[in-house]
Amino acid sequence: MDQSTHEFMPDQPGRMPPVPTALGLLWTLALVVATGIGTKCAIWLLPAHLLPADVLPLVFLVAVLLSAVAFGFWCGLFAAVLAFSALNYLFTEPLYTFHIAQVADLVALIEFLLVAALSGFLAGRLHDRAEAARTRAEALAVLGDLSETLAEAQTLTQALQAALPALGRLCQGPAVFVTPEGVLPAGTKLDPSTLVAAERALRSGQAQPAAAPGWEGTCLTMLPVTEGIVIGHAPLTGRDGQWRELAIGALARQTRLALQRLEFAARARTERLRAEAEAARSAVLTSLSHDLRTPLATILGAASALKELDQQLPPAARADLLAAIEEEAARLNAHVSNLMQLSRLELTSKPRQDWVDVNDLVTAATTRARRAVQGADVQVKLADLPMIQSEGGLIEQAVFNIIDNALAHGKLPVSVSTSETGDSLQICIADQGPGLPVVMADWLAGPELRPALGQSGLGLAVAKGIAHHLGGNLAWADGAFTLTLPKTS
Repeated sequence: MDQSTHEFMPDQPGRMPPVPTALGLLWTLALVVATGIGTKCAIWLLPAHLLPADVLPLVFLVAVLLSAVAFGFWCGLFAAVLAFSALNYLFTEPLYTFHIAQVADLVALIEFLLVAALSGFLAGRLHDRAEAARTRAEALAVLGDLSETLAEAQTLTQALQAALPALGRLCQGPAVFVTPEGVLPAGTKLDPSTLVAAERALRSGQAQPAAAPGWEGTCLTMLPVTEGIVIGHAPLTGRDGQWRELAIGALARQTRLALQRLEFAARARTERLRAEAEAARSAVLTSLSHDLRTPLATILGAASALKELDQQLPPAARADLLAAIEEEAARLNAHVSNLMQLSRLELTSKPRQDWVDVNDLVTAATTRARRAVQGADVQVKLADLPMIQSEGGLIEQAVFNIIDNALAHGKLPVSVSTSETGDSLQICIADQGPGLPVVMADWLAGPELRPALGQSGLGLAVAKGIAHHLGGNLAWADGAFTLTLPKTS
């Protein structure tokens, strides 16, 4: 149970009993008058031994107790005074006056007044306590349900929409939330005086009560919740208004805590994403520093040797250096292309929708791999596939990257096959190597598209990003990569 609910629960004995309603006072007056008239008629109609004079105070005491139990403390005291007056006026000599002729009658009436007042006080207090307990129980039920609903809220709007029905039940009238984005419920129109009261509540941090009936001003009581958000509710009337006011204060605190929780969760999520992005960026830079340094060093070394020893080098050595420069430049170009491709995928641009033949793309990627890697043994087995709408250049790049990864880290031969299943096409690339490390397999199965920590190169990261970009996926199972592509976009 949260602190706001705990603060609402205890009774407050220092508070005065609630003010009686006009209807309660009228019913009390009617009850005592009816008791007096009925008793007077009974005395006239019944024999004296059936209704002796010493029984009359008990009859009026019943009316006092009924008034106190039904309408509360003040009505009980009002009934005691009325009963005292009725006994004096109707049944104490001299009749039909408030003059008391005998001391014994005066003592009896005073004793009756004290007993009736005490009885009305006790019964009325019990009534008021019972009414307050009922009101608190209803309010606690509302606040308890609200706590569960607020705990499930994931956005500010959801939290406020969850609090609105509870606020309406507590104030027993119209209820709104005024936010920087507008008023909830949506479509509610507030008069200028209410908006001014909401702004004043935000500036002062204090509740702005509704104007009294017949006076100009806001028709809703405005209560600040948090920065930029104000509760507006109908004025609280009735005997239990003080308890409902406490409950609405507890609701405001609950809502404020829920909004703070959502704000903290959003900040934590932002910080977590930022930390993950920093870690991924660090991994990419580490990978690039390794992958780019090797070809650059080779190119610089070969170029330096050719510059300084050009005339002294035999033709075979010069050819080897030129071949190394060409090979490492091609590798460097591949790394840069992968990096640019990865950046393009992160921009989430929509893929082009052209009719492509997947088998042709696989053949082109295989041919490209054989040219790029000397001695590459790549075996191809193509099924009869339908054409699909997708971006052919990305598919070819993904297949080439997977084949290049298999040639670099696996064992020959590398087999490439295509198949069709349901609403998708599959491209399977397998080699005879030991398989993927556990870290890489977990990364491939997860949602993260950036390279995993310690991953060398960007080829698989680009292939995975292309698969997700095209609406498919890249999976590892049974010693093979499977690139799945949807038939329809």
